[in-house]
Amino acid sequence: MNYKIRAAKVEDATAIHDIYGYYAANTFITFTEINPSVAEYADSITETQKNYPYLVAYDENNKILGMAYAGQIRHHDAYRYSVETTIYVAPDVPKHSGIGSALYAELEKQLSYMGYKFMYGVITDDNEASIAFHKALGFTEVGHFTDIGYKFGQWKGIVWYRKQIGDLSQMNN
Repeated sequence: MNYKIRAAKVEDATAIHDIYGYYAANTFITFTEINPSVAEYADSITETQKNYPYLVAYDENNKILGMAYAGQIRHHDAYRYSVETTIYVAPDVPKHSGIGSALYAELEKQLSYMGYKFMYGVITDDNEASIAFHKALGFTEVGHFTDIGYKFGQWKGIVWYRKQIGDLSQMNN
């Protein structure tokens, strides 16, 4: 499968809405129950890109195949070198196509260049595919919260995975 990666555009909001909406409506992969509007996704792209990368993978027909972005992990100043990362690939993209890995590699590259030191992924604790994906990319488990989210009549836990992406001795306060 041929694809390229670029910064998301506001015009990508509908495709991103549809990709994320599939997971919100059909899976425990996200704890979101109601998919935000296309306008909210457009705003999110604009707001996210003020401080963090928001990337999409697309094919030769400009169809959006997936997205990855980073955001503030907590609002306190001391967390400024750590980000929470998010990645979703369209449900019709073949498994092991390399798109997810390529999106995360580009996200990591950009975040590292921007001076961030840690990427964190928050994963539903029984999502073995995502856990394996993160481990394969060098993330390690740093936390587990059992029964923290309730969706589709079931309690689910989350695991936090972390990857160091920057030199901790090189700080700019």
